Amino acid sequence: MNTERYLLIGPVSRDRIVRRNSKESRVGGAVYYYSRLLSHLGVDHTAVVTLSEADRHLLGEFPSKTSIIPLYRDSTVEFENIYDNGDTSRRIQRSNFASNPIEIGDIETIAREEWTAVLAGPLLPSDIPLETLEFLGKRHRLYTGLQGYLRYPAGDMVRLKFRTKIPWVLEAGNGAFLDINELRTVSSDLMGAIGILSEHCGEVIVTCGPRGSLISCKGSLIRIMAVTAERELDPTGLGIHTWLPTSI
Repeated sequence: MNTERYLLIGPVSRDRIVRRNSKESRVGGAVYYYSRLLSHLGVDHTAVVTLSEADRHLLGEFPSKTSIIPLYRDSTVEFENIYDNGDTSRRIQRSNFASNPIEIGDIETIAREEWTAVLAGPLLPSDIPLETLEFLGKRHRLYTGLQGYLRYPAGDMVRLKFRTKIPWVLEAGNGAFLDINELRTVSSDLMGAIGILSEHCGEVIVTCGPRGSLISCKGSLIRIMAVTAERELDPTGLGIHTWLPTSI
């Protein structure tokens, strides 16, 4: 009997996927993808998510096995992901940059429960303040998707930048997920970049698209080959699909 329990926190997003001549709207966000994987694996989990009450129908897209605690805000974060020439390894991204922080008071009660680990899935720097991460990291194993903390607005365009607070984000938890493009914001020397991140947390998981993934753990580097997909949707680059099956 599986006794693992995971707490997921982060926003639900409204995503618009543009490829060549096709456009598709769907629910998105790291927490949504975390929940799909955990449900598939039969692992108990609860998701604390932010969105507007007008978009509460998006919660119906989550797996039926996901327990959801919605935190309603004024607006839902939105993203437009444009894949030039259909190449899913490269994208142009836009956002409305909705500010929906999850404060300590929002999760203080549920954080008192026993959790195997907390998976934080911010999409923007404002989604999960550092204070909230530190609060969770003192009580539970904490694994954080770095992509949200690396993003910044250039008008409505999403850009990536390594920020001075990233080491503190890493030190708040036990591990971090990011993709290879996000890793390049740390250094063009990819192995050096992994080394820099590893100085601040125990595990670093890097997804490399069709080339698989890298896991840095306790001074060792593990390479994992990619699994051939029958049909590729919107690549998440989250790393959770690499890390979680080896951890439960």
